[in-house]
Amino acid sequence: MERPYEGIANIDQTPNGYQITIPAKKHIPVIMFLSFWLVAWFVGVNFVGSPFLGDVYDNGNGGSGFDNLFSIVWLVLWIPGGLFVMKTLMWYLIGKEIILIDREQVSITRKNDIFFRTRIYDLREAKNFHVEEEPFEFAFWGRRNDLSLFKNRGSIRFEYGFKTIRFANDMDQAEANHILERLKSSGYLNSTNFN
Repeated sequence: MERPYEGIANIDQTPNGYQITIPAKKHIPVIMFLSFWLVAWFVGVNFVGSPFLGDVYDNGNGGSGFDNLFSIVWLVLWIPGGLFVMKTLMWYLIGKEIILIDREQVSITRKNDIFFRTRIYDLREAKNFHVEEEPFEFAFWGRRNDLSLFKNRGSIRFEYGFKTIRFANDMDQAEANHILERLKSSGYLNSTNFN
């Protein structure tokens, strides 16, 4: 007999509200693909970039090393791509989404996600909290022509003005419903937040 799924989120009540910590889901095929891609990235940087380093430390005995325009353009495009993959791989391996909810605001932070800044929303303006599970797709382009491999598929959503805010990435619908019910029963979310 299978054991009931206990969820991925840690929900802690603090003196000011609730802290919900959600570790990034470990998509093993994605992690393997990005790891292999990163190895190829290092090989490519070493292959194309090592002649430049050799020429820089050559003390002028050889060519300048910057006479090959293709190599320079290739490195300029290749290095940011590798940094983006490193950032994404780090998120999948050790990332955590931290949501703080008190009586006045919702704060969303992504720990170990470089370049992500904390986002704070006024709870009085946050409307229509609901759960909408979006399946994970291992594809670079989704139906709406976006990078579906890297997009936020937050299961818990709310409207903030004319924008939909998403959090609880890759969470099961049942667990997301449980979290919303718990926040509603505790009084941190009220009926105006669900309309």
